[in-house]
Amino acid sequence: MFPTIFSLSLRHAGTQTKQASSYLIMSIVGGAVAPLLMGLIADRISMAVGFIVPLVCFMEIWGFAARYRKLS
Repeated sequence: MFPTIFSLSLRHAGTQTKQASSYLIMSIVGGAVAPLLMGLIADRISMAVGFIVPLVCFMEIWGFAARYRKLS
C-alpha cells in the first residue's frame, strides 16, 4: 500500500518532487519516533504531560499548512 500512497502524494509536486518526498519520509520517521517519545514521557512523568508530544507535532503541521497554503 505504501507505494500507492507515495506516488499519489507526489503526483502534482512538479519541480518540488525531491523536497516533497523528503517530507513524506520524515513523516514516516516521525510516526515511529513520536509514540516512543510520548510513551517515555508518560512512563517517567505522566500521561497528561506525554500528550505534549502530539500537540507539538500538530502545531508544526498547522504551522506548515499556514505558511504554505495555496492561495486561490
